[in-house]
Amino acid sequence: MDFIDRAGQLLKTRLGERLKFRPQLDSHPKPRARMERLELANLGDFFYTSPIFRYAKNFFDTVFEYASSLDDQSLFESLPGEI
Repeated sequence: MDFIDRAGQLLKTRLGERLKFRPQLDSHPKPRARMERLELANLGDFFYTSPIFRYAKNFFDTVFEYASSLDDQSLFESLPGEI
């Protein structure tokens, strides 16, 4: 969910004049904060993330960094035909 929020904000900021967006994209509280609270509530004071969670976070961070590095036209062209 964190990736979806961040990607939506990136697209709205960079391509908001070319694409239609809802007025509010994010959720409250942020997905990352929800996950941290959930893990702390379930595991006490020791913050732990599973290997699959760490893999997914690193994967989506890499995708987000790549998308952020594209110029606006390349970012627009990388989107699927219908959004």
